[in-house]
Amino acid sequence: MVNREKFLEYFDENKTKEKKCIQNTKNRRIVFMEEINGEKYYIKKYIPRKQRKRSIAFGLQRDRAEHYKFISGKLEKLDIPHIKPEFVIINKKSFFERESILVTKDGGVPLVEISNFHQNMKLLDKFFDYFIRLCKNGIYPTDYNYKGTLVNNDELYLIDFDSYRTKLVVTKKFKKYVIYKLARRTYMETNLGKEFDHYLKSQVFRVRKELGW
Repeated sequence: MVNREKFLEYFDENKTKEKKCIQNTKNRRIVFMEEINGEKYYIKKYIPRKQRKRSIAFGLQRDRAEHYKFISGKLEKLDIPHIKPEFVIINKKSFFERESILVTKDGGVPLVEISNFHQNMKLLDKFFDYFIRLCKNGIYPTDYNYKGTLVNNDELYLIDFDSYRTKLVVTKKFKKYVIYKLARRTYMETNLGKEFDHYLKSQVFRVRKELGW
């Protein structure tokens, strides 16, 4: 069992220079990968800027790492397979300034790496089934994509849900936005030919029909 304190070094900029960084989004969301005792861990470091850091400070928004844990709890109640957080660590420097770390274990192969969709129809159908269940339960993924789902032992797991939104009431405009984002991201990430494009369109149509949107 890895100790929580092991990951505190990711708050030290000098030490992170020696770490394996696999993604850096404008120094706001930095993803590291480290293998410990034969297991791969992904460490996401969040550094809120501008309006977001003010909203977090005044309690109007959750920190991204804390939000991941919050959504994980909701997915647990819905019995939707997902990659659970191992640790969530907050480093509050001042009232406005903070950093946070989310630690997860490696959970499988990204769905986006599947090249033969005929052999994986059940997984792809489940990808859209999860989306429908989320929306029906007041959870709205605005960045839902194949990279945010992992395949392990023929099961589909959600990951990267730190930007999922929760709402009690949604407007027609917001519903349209959520569907637009779903369609745009799923089309962007694939290049498997006209047959697959037709499948995607039929699934987006099914989503809208089942949600009544």
